[in-house]
Amino acid sequence: MRSTRLVRPLASRIGHRALYLLLAPPRLAQGPDHTPKSAGTIKAAAALLLGLLHAASTVAPAAEIVPRLRAEGRTLVVESRAFVAQFDGARLVSVKPRGAEAEFCRADAAEFPLEMVYVNGDTLKADKHPQVTVNLLSDLAARILVVGNDSDRELFVRLDPATGDLCVAPSGRGARRGVLAARWNVPFAREAALVLPCVNGLFVESQREFPGNDRFPWPFRWNAQLAIAQRDGRALMVHSEDVACKFKALNLARKDGLTTLGFDSEQVGPVWDNRAAGGIEWRINVYDGDWQAPVRRYRDWLARAYRLEEKRAARPAWITNITFAFQWSGANPALLDALAQIHPPARTLIHQSDWRTSKYDADYPDYQPSAAGQKFMDKANAMGFRVMPHFNFFACYHQHPLLEQVRDWQIRSVGRNEPEGWYWPPDTHDYTRMAYIHPGLGLWRRTLIDAVRGACGKLQAPAAFLDQTLCTWNTDNGLVENLTTVEGLRQMQEEFAAIQPDLVLAGEGLNEISFQRQSFAQAHIHDGWGELKPHHLPAAHGICAFLWQGHTRLLGYYHVGPKDKDWEIGVEVYRRMGALPTLICDDPGLITQDQPIVKKLLGMVEGGEVQTKNLER
Repeated sequence: MRSTRLVRPLASRIGHRALYLLLAPPRLAQGPDHTPKSAGTIKAAAALLLGLLHAASTVAPAAEIVPRLRAEGRTLVVESRAFVAQFDGARLVSVKPRGAEAEFCRADAAEFPLEMVYVNGDTLKADKHPQVTVNLLSDLAARILVVGNDSDRELFVRLDPATGDLCVAPSGRGARRGVLAARWNVPFAREAALVLPCVNGLFVESQREFPGNDRFPWPFRWNAQLAIAQRDGRALMVHSEDVACKFKALNLARKDGLTTLGFDSEQVGPVWDNRAAGGIEWRINVYDGDWQAPVRRYRDWLARAYRLEEKRAARPAWITNITFAFQWSGANPALLDALAQIHPPARTLIHQSDWRTSKYDADYPDYQPSAAGQKFMDKANAMGFRVMPHFNFFACYHQHPLLEQVRDWQIRSVGRNEPEGWYWPPDTHDYTRMAYIHPGLGLWRRTLIDAVRGACGKLQAPAAFLDQTLCTWNTDNGLVENLTTVEGLRQMQEEFAAIQPDLVLAGEGLNEISFQRQSFAQAHIHDGWGELKPHHLPAAHGICAFLWQGHTRLLGYYHVGPKDKDWEIGVEVYRRMGALPTLICDDPGLITQDQPIVKKLLGMVEGGEVQTKNLER
């Protein structure tokens, strides 16, 4: 490729014919009748070409953009191949694509550029008597310091010559204990729309108030470590290439149509005595086109970093044929007969949540098939359906004898050191009480894996649905057996794959760690626990389905049943999100082709809307 880039401009200067004669291999140095040219002819052409080369060497080439940093006082200017950016102290005040006037940032932001975030929610903005200095270390690196009486904060800024990325590593340390994160704030221009891989895909525009202020912890609600702004045919992406599963968060701050994103570098718990945070590098670049251009880059990086093609190799072929999903199924065999009338069983995925001898969400990790559950599975398998029984990846029932062995490793909240569970403490709910066990604990992982495999073997189930796999967050007991909750889930899934590679895994929620071994996952809707409203529609986006495309497919979770009065909004939100057409229904009499929701879903299947379809925004 290097020689091609050099030859093309050279050819335009000296003539293609002469260059051809010099570069052609001997067998091509022939006349029009394919007979060899005389040696004199070739020598003459070579002499002519050498003269032209000498003349061409005196022509000044087009100016190349050399990435570099330059500083003057508190101002740091970043000149990359695709953009020019400017810092005023630690504040990023401008990012403009080359050859365009579109501004991605704003210079009048009220937010302090580099904050310290404390475990109780407090933030340290400007310290007393702050001193801001910009130190240019080389043409490719600089350090911006914000030092006050009680804190020392910095941005280490560098240019990556290979990618042209502006790389920023925020960090901070202070006198007060309880530091949770260092937050680097990036204020965006009003004209920039934001595409965020949060809660399965969000679209933020200045003229709409929803979604509002929020903090999205990675990977629990911020599903991939990137954020995109787009305007005027260009896109800006901020992303990290961290593969060490360091905790981080995306802070969404909105006011009067203006939006600031805060990129939090979060310290693993416990943080009560912690006084510093940092360790994550954020990369910025600008791309031609809309959000898809940078997301393709990130998706390609994911595939390389996590060897996704290799992980797909053991998956059974049937997963690619699924075009319709049925969620939260009961054990009534009549449901199977009704489903078979509307869609081919072999292309239908069923999530079975009522198959055990115990009630739903009770007695975990006991997973014994009931007679009704076994009968349902036998019939489903005979008809060709693909069924995934429901399990839970980290919940232990409060009366289960195993709890006495694993109680010391119950997850504790990073903010209050409270034991966590569903529901915990008991006065919050009167039906069930389950402790969340840290998945870093090997005793828990082996107990669950053995239980899941034993149940799937009895049921002849080709897949297992692991509930709550989205619930990987920072905890006060941050490391168990040297693993965080994120790493514990990843380790569990890798152990499943090592033991039984053909057992298809599915889960609740999806992120760039859990998706690696999951073929399907239920998708939540942002602020979707109550009735859906029209404002949910324009906020839904297909960025996450685009990221997981070809590897994992999203499923509907709620608001897609014939008895749901908001089903039309639910179906459309999931369509925009890129999820498989999904139905939830406990009445076989309502699973008919003349039911409006069934007709709508089947129309989506027939129209090919079984993967990311609505990606034009």
